[in-house]
Amino acid sequence: MKWRLPILGLMALSLMTIDLTAQRKMTAEQILDRMTQVSQSKQAIAKIRTIRLRGTVSYPTMNMQGTLEIHFKKPSLVAVKINIQGIGEITQGYDGKVGWEKSPLTGLRELKGAELLQMRMNSDPTANYDWRRLLRNPRTAGTAKVENRNAHVIQARDITGGETKFYIDTQNFRLLRIDTVVATQQGSLPATMYFSDYRQIDGILYPFTTRQVAAGIEAVVRLTEVKHNVPVNDSIFRKPKQ
Repeated sequence: MKWRLPILGLMALSLMTIDLTAQRKMTAEQILDRMTQVSQSKQAIAKIRTIRLRGTVSYPTMNMQGTLEIHFKKPSLVAVKINIQGIGEITQGYDGKVGWEKSPLTGLRELKGAELLQMRMNSDPTANYDWRRLLRNPRTAGTAKVENRNAHVIQARDITGGETKFYIDTQNFRLLRIDTVVATQQGSLPATMYFSDYRQIDGILYPFTTRQVAAGIEAVVRLTEVKHNVPVNDSIFRKPKQ
């Protein structure tokens, strides 16, 4: 029986080599499809009408922190409320047509151009199930390390026209990082977002920790609660009168 052990070992190595070769030859579309499959299912998505996220937000280099609450409602409504110590309450919303923002620093303003497109694109967190609606011309760009994980790198253009890089774990196909351009009132800024602490809620995978770095400022969001199908009043999505 001793001769069988090395043969079985060689067979395992051969199968592993074939599998790794297959992974290297995956197209960008196949990798994005696999990411979608592990993050959510059609059955789970179909049952969800609203999503409520609650958590904390911190700016480590600025020694600032606050609370965060986000409401989503299908097909494409979103409302964001951030309360930052020392600054106050910042709110944003999109009612399917109009996007807006209200803060103690800038007052109430309506979003236009790239900011509005960005808000529209982010108004449905389950939309990455149909990534073909949001991305154009995806292509592979090799692999890279994200902390201690190996990641497929996918380049694509989003519907705003911006170039985006996705870093997707080669083993479990979870999204680890995004390099993108964020539209702001001051113009477009390059930004990097890292995703970790994934947890499954009602069949959908959520990153409970998101770290964003843009213009030298780091923001960390940590979710404390994810609830589906919570009743929500449509008024919170509409632009305030003042």
